Amino acid sequence: MPPALSDPLQGGAAVDVGGPLSLDELLSRVERYHPKLLGAFVARRIASAKLLEKQGAFDPVFRAYSESIEYNSTSARGRFSAAFQNELKVEFPTRSGIKYDFGARYNVGNVKSPLSSTGDTGEYFVSFSVPLLRGLGINEKALAEQQAQLGEPLAQAELVQTRQELKLKAATSYWDWVAAGRRLTVAREVLDLAQVRLAAINNRAGSGDLPAIDAVEAEQEVRLRRGELVKAERDVQKEAFKLSLYFWQEDGRQGPPPSLARLPAESSPPTAIDPSILAAAQREAIERRPELQRLALQRDSARLDLALAENQRLPGLDLYVSPGLDTGNFSVGGTLKFGVAVTLPLAQRTADGLIEQARLKMQKVDLDSLGERQRILTDVIDAVSAVDAAYRRYENATQETQFARRLEQGERDRFVLGDSTVFLVNQRERGYASARTKQIDSQAEYERALATFRAVTGQF
Repeated sequence: MPPALSDPLQGGAAVDVGGPLSLDELLSRVERYHPKLLGAFVARRIASAKLLEKQGAFDPVFRAYSESIEYNSTSARGRFSAAFQNELKVEFPTRSGIKYDFGARYNVGNVKSPLSSTGDTGEYFVSFSVPLLRGLGINEKALAEQQAQLGEPLAQAELVQTRQELKLKAATSYWDWVAAGRRLTVAREVLDLAQVRLAAINNRAGSGDLPAIDAVEAEQEVRLRRGELVKAERDVQKEAFKLSLYFWQEDGRQGPPPSLARLPAESSPPTAIDPSILAAAQREAIERRPELQRLALQRDSARLDLALAENQRLPGLDLYVSPGLDTGNFSVGGTLKFGVAVTLPLAQRTADGLIEQARLKMQKVDLDSLGERQRILTDVIDAVSAVDAAYRRYENATQETQFARRLEQGERDRFVLGDSTVFLVNQRERGYASARTKQIDSQAEYERALATFRAVTGQF
């Protein structure tokens, strides 16, 4: 007799222990430990850090200026005059483009024009710089912050898409492994039948009750089924190794391939899908799928680019106002500085080019959104159709298995009564094994189609 059949993973890679492996447990491991998904979480944190960086453009700034100068006196050639110029201030940039600051100025000595002397206790001032046209309300720093704010939901959409893709792949691999394990069980069962029958036929052939050729045929069938068993064991190994790619552990290491001991019991039989859910499923997919959310965010970013570019076409007109108070001996009391700065570009090619780019980006995003929307709707239709087809295939395979089982049992009974042959019994058993395998594959196909339906409707 051949040695007892064992788990095909024993003696190779480490095998995990535990109860039956459920799909929920596998998906939970993907959610918590898969490095690609953890990387997507890190990317979301990077987006938050980038927003913090862009917000830093509006942090207050302290500036200090101090200078000592000597120069030829205008009153007496060859004689030098000296002056000291000092200024301290805190600047506050704002998102509106308005800048304001407050500080103190201390200039003493023979200060050259246009700088002016201050009282011996310094001048204290507040100043405002207000863009009246270009830069008012929207500017490069404010735009960078707003686009960084869009980066957070964009990273979230990328995370959701990564999660959906990983869970769909994990579910597909899981059902491939389950189907391979169940096919292995069938291969072992039919081999056991052939081996038991071989022993019985050898005894009957030895006593002259059956011709020797029947023993040869029975031996040939055992060899054939052993070869099929080896193939089935290899299929289980291959699917277990693939499944381990999603079987990560808390310590950051990849888990071992699941053993056959963790193969779940028979799954619930497939159920028909209600065609009336199609419209609701399509609405759900449109609302949940991250692809459309990502495109909408890209359009918002392009819209901000357009607003900035249109603002850049305006002339620069900046108003500067700085009231102050000069104090101490030789002071002049209240002071006021104000002015206007005008910048008028003689050509607008930079702004026009940016405007055209932004408009074309928005147009492209709109076209991409139309195509993506239609693709999502079609994905849902296809997924519903696939679930329905897999269910009907499973129903047919189940009935075929029942008939094949009855034929196999009847042929075996006839053989016991001497009214059949080894060849016919082998054929009936093969027919049953083929039908059972088809039933297993159709159920796995149904579960994969159901997982695809969950993925395309954003339920993962």
